[in-house]
Amino acid sequence: MHVRNKNILIPAAIFAVFAGLYAVVTLVNGSHLLFRPVWDVGHYQSIAERGYEVMPCDPKIHYPVGDYCGNVGWFPAWPVALKILSLGQVSVGIRVLPYVFGLLGFIAFYNLLRRLVDYKSALIGTMALASAPSAFYFLTGFPYSFILVLFCAYLYYLYEKDARGRVYLLPLLALSISLSYPSAFLMAIIPLTLALNQYRKQTVKPAPVVVIRDLLYHLIPFALGPLLLSLYFYLAFDDFLLILHFQEKYHRQWGLPFTVLWESLTTYPLYYVENATFLYYGLIFLVFFRYRLRAELVAYVLLGYLFSPATGSVMSVYRHYLLLFPAAMMIGTSHRSLWIELAFVALGLALALLRFFPIFMAGHLI
Repeated sequence: MHVRNKNILIPAAIFAVFAGLYAVVTLVNGSHLLFRPVWDVGHYQSIAERGYEVMPCDPKIHYPVGDYCGNVGWFPAWPVALKILSLGQVSVGIRVLPYVFGLLGFIAFYNLLRRLVDYKSALIGTMALASAPSAFYFLTGFPYSFILVLFCAYLYYLYEKDARGRVYLLPLLALSISLSYPSAFLMAIIPLTLALNQYRKQTVKPAPVVVIRDLLYHLIPFALGPLLLSLYFYLAFDDFLLILHFQEKYHRQWGLPFTVLWESLTTYPLYYVENATFLYYGLIFLVFFRYRLRAELVAYVLLGYLFSPATGSVMSVYRHYLLLFPAAMMIGTSHRSLWIELAFVALGLALALLRFFPIFMAGHLI
């Protein structure tokens, strides 16, 4: 097999098995939620079709009830992509495009990991990505497949310093990422950690003004996304902090992440999906500690792991952690035996098929 074909066909085959498995399980169980714009997906669709809307909460139709209801709690990059790429047929695009981006994302993820480490790591890492307990959300109208493509493209241009158009595409991709999801700005720790490591290793230190200039170049686009969205909300709804005000009804407030984790683990059973998610990703650090992954990617996984509980709530953490793409890389690049890596892949898939996905199909995993 030609090398170029191999680099496409292997991740494409993994995605085909992954998508086919969940589609078959869905149809056998008579559930169609995987193929419908349910829960938050409906908000992404409404933004793509009508733009942002805010209204007083009506207890008869809204849950949870608060001071603000509507679709202003969701970020715009995915709806904009939906509207453009579906040629206005958003109701069709929101069902089809996740599979398109999912396929592209798996191919990009595999080839990124192959470039960073080797073929074996790319294979196991991509399998680990597909077997995460909540990986089926890649196939829904949520933006996770879309963000996976952006993430892989960003890392490609970050590491390939001679790539054509890098100086323009790198900040554009960072801005797109920060406009795609509330916690996506955390990815700014990747170029920050990389820059600090490179500075530490340099024998001749560059001038401070050069260091500051480079840091601003990498970090400003990640901060700019939420700021631009807040500015739009100020101009449209006279509320610069509307994103935060909208989230108040979800009882999110800053807290100590380990305290929040401990309360969840001691209050609810370990098989509670949020607790199972905490334990699954925590085990990745414990079991695959000796990995060959870049420090900046590990730093992002650790920051993302702590950030969600630091908001004071564990609600939907199984989706939030899906953005921790390098966690799958940690499995693929470990020094553990192949059977341990495959066993962990099997563990994630077992959690998905026996616990997470049945709850999703029953309509109780939002």
